[in-house]
Amino acid sequence: MEKFSDLKCIKIIILLLALYAGYVPGWTQDIKIVSGRVLDKETKLPFKGDVVYIYAFNTVADAKDALDAINSQNATIFSDGQEQADEGGYYEIRVAETGALIYKIGLAEAVLEEVKYRMEINVFLDAGIQLGGIDVVGTLQDIMPKEAAPTLIGNKLIMRNSFPIPAQFGKTNARLIIQPYVVICDNQDTVTFTKPLVYDGEQYRLTQERRMAYNLNNDPLFKYANKRPLTENRMNIEWEDTVIVPDPTKSYYGNAVIRLEDYNMVYYDKLTKIISCEARRPLKFLEYSLDSYSLNFEDYKRRPKRELRNTAANISLTFLVNKAEIDDKDPNNEIQLNALRDNLMNIINCEDCKLKEIRVTGVSSPEGNYQSNLALAKRRAVFAKNQLNRLLPARALQRTFMPAPDARVAEWIELVDVLKNDSCFKEAEELQKIIDANPDSQQKQYMEIRKLPYYNTVIKEHLGALRYMRFEYKHEIFRELTPDEILHRYETDMDYRTGKKDFALYEYWHLFQMVKDKKELEILYRRAYKASKESEGQPWILPANLLAVSYLNRDTVDTSILEPFIDRKTRGANVVRTKMDGVTKEIINPEQVVANQLSMYLKANNFEQASVMAQILPDNENNAKLKAFAMCLGGYYRGGSNAKEREEARKTFELVKSSSPLNEVVMYLAMDTKKNDALAMEAAKKLPVDDPKTWYLKAIAHIRTGDAGFMNAEYCLTKCFTLDAKYVPIAETDGDIGKDLFETTINDLDMNKDMIDIYIQQFGL
Repeated sequence: MEKFSDLKCIKIIILLLALYAGYVPGWTQDIKIVSGRVLDKETKLPFKGDVVYIYAFNTVADAKDALDAINSQNATIFSDGQEQADEGGYYEIRVAETGALIYKIGLAEAVLEEVKYRMEINVFLDAGIQLGGIDVVGTLQDIMPKEAAPTLIGNKLIMRNSFPIPAQFGKTNARLIIQPYVVICDNQDTVTFTKPLVYDGEQYRLTQERRMAYNLNNDPLFKYANKRPLTENRMNIEWEDTVIVPDPTKSYYGNAVIRLEDYNMVYYDKLTKIISCEARRPLKFLEYSLDSYSLNFEDYKRRPKRELRNTAANISLTFLVNKAEIDDKDPNNEIQLNALRDNLMNIINCEDCKLKEIRVTGVSSPEGNYQSNLALAKRRAVFAKNQLNRLLPARALQRTFMPAPDARVAEWIELVDVLKNDSCFKEAEELQKIIDANPDSQQKQYMEIRKLPYYNTVIKEHLGALRYMRFEYKHEIFRELTPDEILHRYETDMDYRTGKKDFALYEYWHLFQMVKDKKELEILYRRAYKASKESEGQPWILPANLLAVSYLNRDTVDTSILEPFIDRKTRGANVVRTKMDGVTKEIINPEQVVANQLSMYLKANNFEQASVMAQILPDNENNAKLKAFAMCLGGYYRGGSNAKEREEARKTFELVKSSSPLNEVVMYLAMDTKKNDALAMEAAKKLPVDDPKTWYLKAIAHIRTGDAGFMNAEYCLTKCFTLDAKYVPIAETDGDIGKDLFETTINDLDMNKDMIDIYIQQFGL
């Protein structure tokens, strides 16, 4: 049916007709519902990609007049009713029992069928070969498939098209190869090649069998060859395929390489675009929220482990000059030795402690000859070790490793810090200059330092700090720090707070429950996750789940965090498995972790993997909505290969549909049938009139009714754009809206927007 070129005239005519909408004549015929199916006369299958229109006329005379007008391609027809056949070729329409129906597809001749009191009328149509973009039927001179909009459901890009092959293009001794492939619209990167279409002529197939040594499996394209042979006659090849795309938020288009070849050469080669960037995305307005799931802290507590702790003590003992004997007259010597003994005995007597090792190092000052000072330091270190033998009980010494004592001569650079600590800044600065001038010789440094006027006073007074014994001892202790001690360490020790030093895993366990700041907690989760991988070879599930929840709450995506805890080979969640030791139990696929990973995949727009997680999650009330949305977004809300899958799809559809008034409309439209489109139109009446999504969805419902709904769809889309202009770029690439509706709405926007509310009220939109 030809459209008026001037849409303004159409709007005026419709407004005038609307004034008489309430008028009903006093006499009527019996109106009945006639149903049936429209199929391709050649293939005996429903038409793919082309819309079949059915027009109802309550008198045969009107139908015959309309038939001539329709076939003349130069008149606008006003019928008593209009419908479209669905994708299966089925239709229903109201018409008088003595009336007639006209069936029309593309530019082919229309067909008239008188009703004659029939309730079912099935029709076979010859669609013919159609030329895109012109108004007359002619002979096709090239293989020119029209661009078709794909449908994007979840990560599935669903593509359909038909390839009209003109007569004389094919030959019985030729092969036709059509290789479609998918490309990202914005950067032109190729995503994937789909399964090729291969049609062999009968003679080509026989010859190919001989060339392949009577084993066609040697031909890499044989497995794709269609049973239908390539001939010289006109052919129409229907194509449908689905590919998984990595990011469903992007737009994709499809190209096809079309080749015809015989035994000697490729005699036809063409690259053509078959799928447009304007994808249909039926679920793009689906609304849903994602809850996060927490693990029970007590189930994943880390126990404190026996740890090796190092403790060192520097003791300054006063020795007799040039001797390895302490000065008995100095009371500080006894005090320091007693303090060392008490400290070591506390470790020895502790029930949860064990003294492992003691190392003794003697340090002498750099004053005088280096070798003499070093020998003296060694003798004093041996003396100190002997003192330990006297101080500690034999039972402890027998279980303690005590290597040979060590000794060293302090360097003059160490005295610089000693002077600074005693506020002798000028003296420290001059000492530093001497050291910098003689970096490689302790002896030269000593000779220059001796010349300082304050050597015998300031310098010698501080040299005592460089004469000491160092006792370093290692011990094991098995004591769990209290929560307060752990929190105090976190709040006061900057090395622990900044991560320079790491907490034990059980200390992290307490911090997770005591620290309140969300940013600090996320850092702690990440630190514990990393520390557990380093210390145990695998991440700890508790901080992993806490980190994932933190990410989900602030809309951050990282699907790798929880992946180590998902076992896809194990069916179901919360599966208890015994480890190799035969005693320890572990939980495979904890329900909370699987649910959070599902949510993470949804945020990552990886709907296929989200669907996998949904199948692992147990069926219970807590998971019902989350599973339903995951399966729905993955495209599993209709169809199914068996009764069980179809029932699951039905449940998914019903649960998502009932979750909100908006989702009810979205799900009806997603089913993409005439019946559900009508239900979507009715359900949309419950949506708020000030929401632009309401009018966008109404526009989709109206445009699906064909030419009859074009004007209503334009008004709805105008209202949407008037409420919120951000929907303009969304509609521009929406295959449900289509180029014609979008361009018409944009062109008429200024003219319609001031009157849009009047139009909406007048037509009851």
